[in-house]
Amino acid sequence: MARVDFYILSDRDNPERFACSLISKIWHSGNRVHVHTHDEQLANHIDDLLWIFRDISFIPHEVSDNGNGTTAPISIGYGDSCPEDKQVLLNFGQTIPEFVNRFERIVEIVGGNDINKQFARQRYKEYREQDYDIHDHKIEFSQSHG
Repeated sequence: MARVDFYILSDRDNPERFACSLISKIWHSGNRVHVHTHDEQLANHIDDLLWIFRDISFIPHEVSDNGNGTTAPISIGYGDSCPEDKQVLLNFGQTIPEFVNRFERIVEIVGGNDINKQFARQRYKEYREQDYDIHDHKIEFSQSHG
């Protein structure tokens, strides 16, 4: 079963900026990443942030058209499908996507507000019920992520 890492952020951390740092680390370690969002607006926001979050680096990415036809090592999408060639799923959706079982590793980022925490608790429970290998990482506030 795949490994699931929950990154629990402080109230002051920005989940999207933290995700950009994590995406960079995962990609630099040789993995291809799919970022799943709950809607097109968030997908475009993550896309924009990946262009500007660091002045000195470039992360090859593109928004996939509902999971179709991207050759970039980082894809960003929403909806019910995703590219086939990715090893890591970064889930920014409110629920676990149906295609989750395609991935070797799943990353869940939990923002500081109560609504995000409530959705994350439900996803945690579902992963646990399906016997995923779950790991929690409490992230203290960091200026580099905010």
